[in-house]
Amino acid sequence: MAQQQANATAALPEDSAPAANADAPLAGAGGQPSGPTASDPNARSDAARDGSPEAAPVAADSSNPDLMDVPGTAGPAPGNGEAPGSEDPTANPMAQTDAPAEPDWNDPGAEPWQPVPSERVAEECLLDPDMLASEDRRFGSGWAVVRYGKLCHEAGPQDRPTEAYSATKTLGALVTGIASYETRMFERSGPRTGQLLDTDLASHWLTSQSYNREASLAHVLGMVGHNADLSWNNKRYRYDTVGTTQINSLSTMVNAAIAQDSARLGSNIEAFTQKFLFDALGMTGSRWNGRVYAYTWSTTLRDMARVGVLMVHRGIWSGKRVLEESWVYKMTHPAFEDANTGYGYLTWLNARTGSTGPGGAFSGTAADTCAPPALWPRYPHPISEAPDCNYGGMDCSQEHDVGVWSAQGAGGQFIVGHPGLDLVIVAKDFSSGGGPEGMWDAVRPALVALDPMFMGDEAGFCEAYGNSRYAPDLQSPWKAPYDTP
Repeated sequence: MAQQQANATAALPEDSAPAANADAPLAGAGGQPSGPTASDPNARSDAARDGSPEAAPVAADSSNPDLMDVPGTAGPAPGNGEAPGSEDPTANPMAQTDAPAEPDWNDPGAEPWQPVPSERVAEECLLDPDMLASEDRRFGSGWAVVRYGKLCHEAGPQDRPTEAYSATKTLGALVTGIASYETRMFERSGPRTGQLLDTDLASHWLTSQSYNREASLAHVLGMVGHNADLSWNNKRYRYDTVGTTQINSLSTMVNAAIAQDSARLGSNIEAFTQKFLFDALGMTGSRWNGRVYAYTWSTTLRDMARVGVLMVHRGIWSGKRVLEESWVYKMTHPAFEDANTGYGYLTWLNARTGSTGPGGAFSGTAADTCAPPALWPRYPHPISEAPDCNYGGMDCSQEHDVGVWSAQGAGGQFIVGHPGLDLVIVAKDFSSGGGPEGMWDAVRPALVALDPMFMGDEAGFCEAYGNSRYAPDLQSPWKAPYDTP
């Protein structure tokens, strides 16, 4: 078979399928073989045979602010012929020529998505296509499932750009991280110079601000920069719905950082985003002017899926680094546990307890027990100073660091990432379907049915996966950013 995991299944005699056994060693990094990679001859699409371009982009409507987020209710960059991060090491003193090889992930590059034919979904995606199709009725405005960087299933009306509302917040955190990566070679010589770092005081990049002048970018990205006291256990999370409390100031910071080399980085954040994210990932249906971090991203389901894949693949696209792994890590792990255990850098996280704010089942009072929570491997961690996961006596240990995360916008605009399964689920207008948990409910039976370890045993799968003991597609452990920004 074209796929390693399918090989693992096919190699089993028909009468010797492994039973789900809580005492058996569970697979993770180094356990079950990883999913399909770019070495699969079927992994890459043949754009030359595709006669259907992506949906044409339209301008974002900035007149409709995200007034209420209610729960549940690689291509080459233009200009230089290379993707971001592929500079000649002799011209870039920050380049590491002895860095370890990146994991080998698949994605569509800058070409249009090529849906996996239904008859090949079971083999290439390890998903039951009929079970997925039976869930289409849940998603009136469309949904899509990507596994191993392949478009395994999609359904709904014609995919066209629409407002993503607060899913824009996660996009903004991603763009800020790309700006940090693309300014890594700059020397600091005074205010508004050097690399843009999450540890920087926001005041280093701003000439004025309305929130605490001791707040760092990390505090702003975690929505706690408004607090008068930023010390441990004195921060209170406040959801910045339309961005005016603090997060829209990130636009000014990025503009100041890229102004150090506008010829390469672009004249403003809109041009920067277009070059280093939209063009690099082939996001032809997306527009964002970058001035408002809280909403105004106009996008398609397929472009939302590309954002999800970039994050699940830790900042790598078509073998090139787009932003640091450590930045994606901080987006998808709790930023300040004393304020909100279910929020990273402008991104919602699955949490067992201590989560607050709008956002559906992966935040607020509920938590999906069949999805792993997002936890740091040890404490304290920067910048939080959290002594533990703040779960009120619950166990913070984890075998695999594969917490589930989501981008969420009003009216049911969702991107859901499962890093341990190399899985991304996206939906539009899914306002009455249970949020990210409902999306996972729709996909899980199709996945468990073909899982080489559990083979339809959903209870056994949930007990293992939900408790971070099963991660069949974790190619290598995260590099937790303890000592680097």
